[in-house]
Amino acid sequence: MSSSTGSATGERLHRYGLGLLRAGLGGVFVWFGVLKVVGLSPAAALVVDVLPFRAGGWFVPSLGWAEVVLGLWLVSGRARALALPVLTGHLGGTFAVLVLTPSVAFAHSNPLLLTLVGEFVVKNVVLLAGVVVVTTATPTTGTPRTTAASASGAKGPRARV
Repeated sequence: MSSSTGSATGERLHRYGLGLLRAGLGGVFVWFGVLKVVGLSPAAALVVDVLPFRAGGWFVPSLGWAEVVLGLWLVSGRARALALPVLTGHLGGTFAVLVLTPSVAFAHSNPLLLTLVGEFVVKNVVLLAGVVVVTTATPTTGTPRTTAASASGAKGPRARV
């Protein structure tokens, strides 16, 4: 196989992979959100326990609906530049467990010994990385968006040749 054929195949697989990643991330958000909406989420108690305020019975279902919307937003691929800070904020909020209730996340107060809850929270690093990839990739090439100056070949003062 020639390098141009391999390159074209790699680009095509990368583009399809980005679509699959976007659909997978969106699907996870929808799935977890629906579980919260219908009252079957195993994370509901954790969510309420870590909140710094008293939440009513409306809070977890509302969070679930927000997750469903976020998931559908990801799947749609629309307004990705706006989606990135919203999704980052949501996923970043899940790390509150590590700070506000560390005894639930770490065994023996050791940050290297994650409990099941700790693993559940820390895996969000992967979800966050996936969100960054799918919200910053261009639709046609799958490469990160560039500025007009870098796209035109202009080099800044710190650019190396």
